Parts: sequence; C-alpha cells; structure tokens
Amino acid sequence: MAKFRNVNFTMEIGNGYGQYVIKATYKGKEIVAHTTDSEAWDYLNDDSDKEKHLEALRHCYYKIVEEYNR
Repeated sequence: MAKFRNVNFTMEIGNGYGQYVIKATYKGKEIVAHTTDSEAWDYLNDDSDKEKHLEALRHCYYKIVEEYNR
C-alpha cells in the first residue's frame, strides 16, 4: 500500500499487457483507475530513486482524482 497526500492506494497488474489498476478510497468513494504507466508500477514501491518514486506516487494520485471527478 502506498500513501500520497493522505490518500492510501494500491496498484495491481490489470488484465492485459502493460495494464495496471489503481484502487483507493478518496473522499469516501471507492475509486478504481486504470493506467498504462509502467514506470509508475516500477517505482511505486521502490524508493531507490527518490525522484522517480515521487513521480509514481504523484501519477497514481492524479489518476485517482481524475477518476473521482468523472
């Protein structure tokens, strides 16, 4: 589980090559967002490169907010 801006979320492998699913509870609503960003998958739980780790967290957070606003 990852956390960014007080939002806890998980990222899982989706149903196809290069497909990933981000799951979170945002403002009381269950959110499921899809992405194809493999770098986010690679660096979400790997903080050896702090900049790429932060970019992965930020990418997932923005996908969650985007899905919430639909």
